[in-house]
Amino acid sequence: MSQDMKTFSPEELATFDGKDGRAAYVVYKGRVIDVSGSALWRSGRHMNRHSAGTDQSGELARAPHGEDVLERYPQAGVLAPTLCAVPDRSEERELPWLLRKNPLLRRHPHPMAVHFPIAFATGAAAFMLLYLYTGLEVFGYSVYGSMFLGAVFTPLAVFTGLVTWRYNYGQRLIRPVRIKLLLSPILWLGFLLGTGWWLIDPEALAEPLAYAVLVFAMLPVMSVIGWFGATLSFPAHG
Repeated sequence: MSQDMKTFSPEELATFDGKDGRAAYVVYKGRVIDVSGSALWRSGRHMNRHSAGTDQSGELARAPHGEDVLERYPQAGVLAPTLCAVPDRSEERELPWLLRKNPLLRRHPHPMAVHFPIAFATGAAAFMLLYLYTGLEVFGYSVYGSMFLGAVFTPLAVFTGLVTWRYNYGQRLIRPVRIKLLLSPILWLGFLLGTGWWLIDPEALAEPLAYAVLVFAMLPVMSVIGWFGATLSFPAHG
C-alpha cells in the first residue's frame, strides 16, 4: 500500500455519501473503496438498505457475492486505524417490522420462488423431448403437469420479485429489472396457454408439433429472465 494513501476519519467518510453528485465511498476491512462508478450505488444507496459513507464490512459478509466485487473499483484510502466507523442502520427503520425482524425474508423468498418457473419451464421442454422420442403417455402427462405447475407458481415468483424490487432496490428501473418486468408476464402467459390448451383439448399432444413449439419457445424467455435475475445477486459489472 502506498505511503501516500489518504486516511479518512468516520466523519470525513460520511461526507462521501453519493448524494447530490458527491462521490460514494464505502469501507471494507479498513479500506475505503470508491464505488461511485457502480450503477448499483447510484444516489448513495445499494439495494435500498446499504448507505455510502459507512463501514460495510459486516454487511458484505452476508451479501450473496464475495469481496472480489470490490476489486473492480479504486481504493480511495484507508479508515483511520484508531477509529471505528459506525455502520449506518437508519435504512433499517424504513423497512416494515416483519422484514426488520426477519432478515431471511429480505434476502431469500424471491431467489427461492423463482426456481419454480425455471424448473417447470425446463422440465416441460425435457419431458416434451422424451415424449417426442418415445411416444410414452407418461411423458406427455409430465409436460401437461409442468405447464400447470408453472402457471400456479409463476405468480408467486413475480410477487416476491416485486417485493424485493421495492424494498431492496427502491423500485429503480435498472436494466435487469426492466427485462424481468417485460418477460415474466410472457413466461406466465406461456404456462397459461399450455394449461388452457390441455384443459380444452386433453388430446393436445396427439398432434404434438404445435404444442411443442409453445413449450420450446418458453425456454429462451425463461433463460433471459434467469440470466438477468442472476446479475442482481452476482453482478457481472457495475
